[in-house]
Amino acid sequence: MNLSKKFEELITKQLESFGCSMGVTHLVMYLASAKQGTKASFEMIGQWPQIDRLLLSIEDDPSLKVSSPNRRWYPLQENDILLGVLRVETDLEGGNWPVSLDSRLKALSLSLAKCVSIELERQNKNQEINYLKNQVNVIIHQLRNPLAALRTYAKLLIKRLGSDDDSVQIVERMIIEQKQINKYMDSFTKLNSSIQLPLEIGEERLLLPPNLDNKKVITVQSLLRPILERGKANANLENRDWTEPSFWPDWTLSPLKAKYAVIAEIVANLLENAFKYAQKDVEIGLAITSKGLCIFDNGKKITKNENEKIFQKGFRGSAARQKDGTGVGLFLARKLAKQIGGDLRLLENCSIDNTAELKNLKKKNIFYLELPTKELNA
Repeated sequence: MNLSKKFEELITKQLESFGCSMGVTHLVMYLASAKQGTKASFEMIGQWPQIDRLLLSIEDDPSLKVSSPNRRWYPLQENDILLGVLRVETDLEGGNWPVSLDSRLKALSLSLAKCVSIELERQNKNQEINYLKNQVNVIIHQLRNPLAALRTYAKLLIKRLGSDDDSVQIVERMIIEQKQINKYMDSFTKLNSSIQLPLEIGEERLLLPPNLDNKKVITVQSLLRPILERGKANANLENRDWTEPSFWPDWTLSPLKAKYAVIAEIVANLLENAFKYAQKDVEIGLAITSKGLCIFDNGKKITKNENEKIFQKGFRGSAARQKDGTGVGLFLARKLAKQIGGDLRLLENCSIDNTAELKNLKKKNIFYLELPTKELNA
């Protein structure tokens, strides 16, 4: 438990206020502490008087292993939960404790227990607030992909003007993107309800995976199709070359376990970065290997000095400094990749495996999303 300075000061004042009363010579407060895989212990957090402040646990203080009639222990308890103990030392002869002293010490222990309870509640609320803030930031970031796509399709619609099939398809794509935005917006309502913090939660974990319907059968191909359509439309608008797979290996066509739906978010982030930061006349695309996906562009090569830095939260490479962004996209993409047992890295060359297709994939920047292809399928 990381105690705030204000809490420690409050405990000190509480103990000092009791003072040298009715034969009391020493007051020591301990908090219960239990780490995973270890037995519970009691750590000292405050004492009166303020002598040598040795932060010894009860187990580590040899003087406490011998009983004494001049020592008593008072539990700090909230309902059925033991939060800590108060140790009281006196100079009373024969250990004769007045009833009035015992009553006052019980009242002090109740007060201290309430202080601990309030501090624990404050820390839990702060954790919830930080969790919610991070979720909002992630959602806002994820909204950029469909919003950018809607702008793209709208511009294409203006350019093409007409009632031919191509224009109808563009409108249909806009409607699909609108539905995706609605899904993200729906998630905001969840932030206003009471939540239970998951264990070992990552601060960037997605609140809203792409596959909200767990009953829907998904594959890598079905996840990537709308993203590739989005990329193709963007490339057409910018008059740049676009490359996408013509052959889909078996592992991309078999049903996926639901947790791997985040592959779509990773790829979408990588393509968004490529379109945003690569020069307007260079090729962008996606290729498939036997063990993962390659998202590439043929623009200015990312410097060797920035190969790893670009995956740090908040870092923005030289190509990104003059454009809008938060520096969270690649950090989030790699974190999600590792959460599903994969990895994400920027290749210095194309020697990933012996895939014939990759032998000819000579591009300036290749982000390789390595996936646990043997574990993907449901």
